[in-house]
Amino acid sequence: MSGRAARIWVTRDETPDGPLGRALGDAGLEPVCEPVISRRPTSDAREELSVLTGADWLVITSAFAANCLADLPAKPPRIAAVGPATAGAIRARGGKVDLETRRGGEALWAALRERTDRGVICYPRSSLASPPEAWGDVLIVSPAVYESEPRDFDPSVVGRIDWIAVTSPSAVRIIGPRDAPFASIGPATTAALRELGITPRVEAARPTFEDLARGIADHILK
Repeated sequence: MSGRAARIWVTRDETPDGPLGRALGDAGLEPVCEPVISRRPTSDAREELSVLTGADWLVITSAFAANCLADLPAKPPRIAAVGPATAGAIRARGGKVDLETRRGGEALWAALRERTDRGVICYPRSSLASPPEAWGDVLIVSPAVYESEPRDFDPSVVGRIDWIAVTSPSAVRIIGPRDAPFASIGPATTAALRELGITPRVEAARPTFEDLARGIADHILK
């Protein structure tokens, strides 16, 4: 890699100027966009949102999910978000974020378990995601608002990159073992890698694109 920036395979569904690509560029790395997943909205969860009250929770774990949703009701529920990108998408649509974590979805659900033991939690999700088990007198309503499915990709991309950046367990399972170091955005993605016998060279300190890019750059400079 002497004399050139490290090339990082961007596996998520984004264009060359997407958020992970920008973060990699800002860290002095070269993004190589070859998505392995495609996403398309399938529902706006209008019916589920309409019955929520101010005592309920709306849990949003991605900016894509936030942008799939219908407008919030006049008296919106409390909103929990994973990461600044998701929180920013919510605020851009006029929503107020009451709980935000940068430590991933598991940390967010743990925080909610500590905060509430009754009411409704609405969790709009990908078709590949599963809702957590309910607890106490909590009812979890979990509409699939977008479909994620494998996308045809050029496997020869491995010969043109130095690292593979993965941001979801589903992407890991589609890619499988490859002859290049992996960088993971967080614990759930790392767990999926380990299930395949892969130890990521880097796991982001927090599940953000900026931390993922910084983690790769720092490791290369060691």
